[in-house]
Amino acid sequence: MYSQSLASGVTLPQSSSNVEIAGEASPDRQRVEPTVAVDPHNSSIIVAGAQDLRLKAVGEHRWHGYYRSTDKGQTWTSNLLPGYPGDTSPQGVASALHGSNTTSDPVLAFDRAGNLYYAGLVLNFSTTSAIVPSVAFVAKYVNDGGTYAGVTLVQGISADKEWIAVDTTGGPNDGNVYLAYDAALTPTSNFATVFARSTDGGKTFSAPFYAPTDQTGGLPGVTVDSAGNVYVSSDAFDPVTGVALNYTQVSKITNGGTTVVQNVRAVNPAHWLFNSPQGGSFRAFTIPQIASDSQGVYLVWDDVRLGNANVYLTRSTDGGITWTPPLRVNDVVSGQHFFPTVTASGGTVAVAWYDSRLSSPGTMTALDVFFAQSTDAGVTFSPSYRVTSVSFNPNIVKRTDLPNTNSIFMGDYIGISSGPGFSYPIWTDNRNACDTLDPTYGCVDQDVFTAALTPIHNVTATRMSVSRSFDYNSVPSNPIIVNVTVANTGTVSETFTVNLAANSTIVASRSATLTAGATNLVSLSWHAELLPRGNYTLFASAVYGPSNLSNGAVTYGPFTIFFPGDLDRDCRVDIVDVATVAFAFGSTPSSPNWNPYADLNNDGTVNIVDVATAAFHFGQTC
Repeated sequence: MYSQSLASGVTLPQSSSNVEIAGEASPDRQRVEPTVAVDPHNSSIIVAGAQDLRLKAVGEHRWHGYYRSTDKGQTWTSNLLPGYPGDTSPQGVASALHGSNTTSDPVLAFDRAGNLYYAGLVLNFSTTSAIVPSVAFVAKYVNDGGTYAGVTLVQGISADKEWIAVDTTGGPNDGNVYLAYDAALTPTSNFATVFARSTDGGKTFSAPFYAPTDQTGGLPGVTVDSAGNVYVSSDAFDPVTGVALNYTQVSKITNGGTTVVQNVRAVNPAHWLFNSPQGGSFRAFTIPQIASDSQGVYLVWDDVRLGNANVYLTRSTDGGITWTPPLRVNDVVSGQHFFPTVTASGGTVAVAWYDSRLSSPGTMTALDVFFAQSTDAGVTFSPSYRVTSVSFNPNIVKRTDLPNTNSIFMGDYIGISSGPGFSYPIWTDNRNACDTLDPTYGCVDQDVFTAALTPIHNVTATRMSVSRSFDYNSVPSNPIIVNVTVANTGTVSETFTVNLAANSTIVASRSATLTAGATNLVSLSWHAELLPRGNYTLFASAVYGPSNLSNGAVTYGPFTIFFPGDLDRDCRVDIVDVATVAFAFGSTPSSPNWNPYADLNNDGTVNIVDVATAAFHFGQTC
């Protein structure tokens, strides 16, 4: 077998342009913990949110920012959720949030009808601390997120880290709104993950209950599968002492969000991130995110089992009963990879995260967002693609609001959502941080960015091997087998055609399909004896994508077509050639007297056919 391969690796293309969501208009302050949702009722509409600190300029605190695009994320409007301090609008005055001065932990979700639900926490800060324990709330916008419709407070004491999901299955519980959050149910009960639901479009919520029921949950996520089952992910902590139990669990809730039927340790043991990764000065801890579709449930988290932070995924295809071994998503281990976020639809699973691979070893001065996608329901992933067009330093913006004022802060999570043909990661970014300077805190222009990621088509032939490097013109023979190694380094499953050319003449073609991130052999058979005598260079290329793209070809050569029967290549068939065949008579590749040139018809045996062929051409010259 003879082979040749590409001398260098595949260069990955840059993703689409980065869009700053809230703009640079004054007062341009921090925006962190971004969230995003694509409207399933109209996929041109995208809504985003974040902790927005524009009110710090007038002595207030953070509040939920509300940003909406009607052109697939290219342009955005920027507002605050009604009820903020100083809001004298009728909606603001009537809001249950009115009279409080702080909101936090924004998370968004749409229903199928275009109603948008915006979850968060509301509380009051004095100049030094919280004076009213936080309460979870869910606000609602109708008309594809265009019109504010009200807000509802949800039971629970000292609520924290809420997450929201909506049933969009079209089934009997379609439109149910589900909220998981950490709270105490009574002044003397344990602080752990609880769960509540709304069956009336967010007007009211049920009394919350612990999920999991053993009260070990913390830092939850929530998703609804295609059958309407609800899954709540959480890190496990001792409910009394708060000590980490070092596993991540997933609780399944059925019957429209009323019955906890199982709690499974999906990641056990877990290796959570408890502090900022090496090179970072900001707080960081593992908050798993969870998503689901018709093909499974998918859990992602940052994990330090290798010594640094990496992004892992586990999936369940049996309703959360069993979970696969952790699969590392980031394709480069060096650096730090953290704050993963996930979305899934129809077996396509998209993951985005912060990534410091472009920083010098041991530092984190060049942070980016990277993205990878699976098209086989999380079995394999594409290479990691850089989303950010500019790296930034995450260690330069201090928190200007309570608690922990003056500490470096990047928020606790980023987000992602998807629509037909697009994925939209959203992240906090410091590239423009020093555009706004505060005399106390320094650089405070911490922005929220997104990018509309379309499918990346990238298929490359990387290696070629041939079963032998020669053949004889006009001698009927078994075909030459050419194996071409092809890598799909794009983000979508790709059907492509491998073309094999001898010099400029295509001599064989074969179509195949590869999932994103997969590599495989494509075998082609070629009757080389049909070519005229001479030396040839073989070119193998993969043609792919809607525009019949190609990344060039891998080459092999020379491949020689000899004069029929001319074993010693002196341009005549004489007694030397016949004797050479006769000497190798009866041999196979494992025989001591094997001579591949004596096997004129390429059938793996030197036999009477080869002798007769040489005899037939005896005396002929080129």
